[in-house]
Amino acid sequence: MDEKNRDDSPATLLGEVIDKQSWNMLVVTTVLLSTLMMFVDGYDLQTIAFAAPSIMSEWSLSSAAFGLVFAAASFGMLVGGIVFGWIGDRHGRKFGSLVALVVCGLGSLSVLVARDIYLLSLCRFLTGIGIGGLTPLLYALNQELVPQRFRATVVAVIMMGYMAGSASGGAVAAAFMPHYGWEALFWIGGVLSLLLAGVGYVLLPESVAFLSRRSTRKAELESLLRRIDPSIAAETVARIAALPDVPHAAASRGLSPLFSGRLSTITPLLWLAYVCSSATVFFMISWLPTLMLGAGLPKAESALGLSLFILAGSIGGLVISAFIDRLGLSSITVMPVIGCILLATLAFPDLSSSGYMIAVGICGFFVLGGHQGLNGAAGLLYPCPVRASGIGWALSIAKIGSIAGPLVGGILLATELPRLQLMMIVASPLPIFAVSLILLGLAKSREGRASAVKRIELAGSDVV
Repeated sequence: MDEKNRDDSPATLLGEVIDKQSWNMLVVTTVLLSTLMMFVDGYDLQTIAFAAPSIMSEWSLSSAAFGLVFAAASFGMLVGGIVFGWIGDRHGRKFGSLVALVVCGLGSLSVLVARDIYLLSLCRFLTGIGIGGLTPLLYALNQELVPQRFRATVVAVIMMGYMAGSASGGAVAAAFMPHYGWEALFWIGGVLSLLLAGVGYVLLPESVAFLSRRSTRKAELESLLRRIDPSIAAETVARIAALPDVPHAAASRGLSPLFSGRLSTITPLLWLAYVCSSATVFFMISWLPTLMLGAGLPKAESALGLSLFILAGSIGGLVISAFIDRLGLSSITVMPVIGCILLATLAFPDLSSSGYMIAVGICGFFVLGGHQGLNGAAGLLYPCPVRASGIGWALSIAKIGSIAGPLVGGILLATELPRLQLMMIVASPLPIFAVSLILLGLAKSREGRASAVKRIELAGSDVV
């Protein structure tokens, strides 16, 4: 770039410092620790599913009564995403993440003293708040610390930790429950959450973008900038530190910052995309074993099919995130479009057992992979001052789809619709998801062009 036309604004300098990093120790530590935290987050979410049969038997509870416990955790996650998104934008991503982990750990340990369904539901609600709160903060922290060229990929990596944690509960239950009872599951989850919070207090950095907007933390900003680039000039550090503060009031205006300016288009489109994707994804996660049993597959293969769907989706999310980093948000569009078509294959009557498993894996790659890609891209749509709140609200609104999908799916299954008609209904939110992605991509492109024009105008005025 011509030096005369160079944009030397503090925000641009900060972006350049972050983007020229390689996989240094700071980035590796942050991604690794975030992945471990998400692993524990996923584990804490699923422990109740593995403990439920033993608790219901011990307390003489019906499955209908125990549904309150599952619902409490989901509602807690919805609340946690909103509350901790606000905390992260006001007090920092690191602070919010550590508090969310502590809440999650205490929630898991509190289950050990519950003796009735209502207290147990309250404990799971508390755990859900921590689980739902951690995710948007780690998304924001990682996207603000790593170079732009692999931000979406990093989110896909830490989400693989979440899925691995969710899947690990079965192995932990098989190893510990026969000897130590269902309580062992919550001891493990609670203690690990608290231990990781302690490790995070020592090793997890704060978002450099967040620190640059807080005049009271300029020393912390300087130290972190020198960890990112030991050769950084003192003048560059001083220029970055000159970024104006974001007043606390900006993080206290509720939803209004998410619907101001260009975000008035981006936020509702992102919410619509999340709801539609979540409806299909969580129908599949909830009812896939039932679909496979109805297709004539044995129970063992039906359970394996769900694991295959999730594993393939994790891989799909990692692959599409690499494309997002290179080609932009619109590259996700191919995932729901292909996934919508492929879901119909699960209605084919003549599929062999191995053919059905292959179809499930391919559907997982595109359907769940597209959803994971959206997770990686969501934070790229919001500026730093409202990034955690934006992601938190989006993930919370997504719970509408994740609740409605399984609920409506159960009603549809009970009506015994023809399988092809059923799968077409299940796939119907995906075209809306795809259109939302296209419109989001167009909105992001317009923003990029407007920013480029503004930089040229500023450069021209400097020359004059």
